[in-house]
Order: sequence, then structure tokens, then C-alpha cells
Amino acid sequence: MNKDLDPRVIPARARDTITAWVGADHPRAYDLQTLATELVTNAIRYGLGTMPAARWVRMRLEPEAGFLRLVVVDPGHANTFPRLRQPVNDPGPDDEDAAIESGRGLRIVHEITDGSWGHYYNTRNERVVWALVSSR
Repeated sequence: MNKDLDPRVIPARARDTITAWVGADHPRAYDLQTLATELVTNAIRYGLGTMPAARWVRMRLEPEAGFLRLVVVDPGHANTFPRLRQPVNDPGPDDEDAAIESGRGLRIVHEITDGSWGHYYNTRNERVVWALVSSR
């Protein structure tokens, strides 16, 4: 695996970027860091796939009146959309990590944002996932 896209390293960089953008003392810093972790991890896991030429994820923070919109963009795959699911902790017999979980990330995003998140494909057919939080 390309260490630059290691799903353990990139989310930490995303959290550091959020801290650099808003400061550690911002009232929503922790929530924004958590959102960045979940959305960037999903972008790596589901948005990059096997496209060797398209190995990137972009993140930005957009201020709006009383809100902050975190946006994560990835190359996407046609006909795939982020969706809420029931969390699963059902490792197979050959799984090395018996604590493997799936399905919690977007539930966390949904809770932090009070349901104010969504997704779309832009004109370049890139997947855009956004999450909106109060700036206070």
C-alpha cells in the first residue's frame, strides 16, 4: 500500500489540518476532527478503489453564515453512494482483527451534524461528501 494513502496516516493528517484551520481551542474543533477522520477514511476506503492513476483525496472547510461545511472529495466510483447502515461487528473466521467494525462512520457523521450531511457527484464525476456543523 502506498504509505501516502495509508488509511491510518491520512486521517491523522486530516485532523491536524482541521486544527491548523480552526485552532485547537475552537468550540467545534473536536467535532470537525472527528468528521474529517470519518469522511476521509471513507474516501480512501470506498472512493479510491483500484484506480492507480487517481490516488488522491481533497478536503476543504467552507464558512457559511453561522456554520462550517466540511467537504471531502474523492475520485469516486459510478453508482456508489454513501449511505447509513446498521453497524456490523461480524468478523469472518480468517479475520486477523476480531474487533473489525463496519457501518459506524456515517452514523457518527449523522449524529454530529444532526443529519446535515450529504453527497453528490460534481461535473468531473468526483464524489463530494459534505457535513455541516454550527460554527459555535
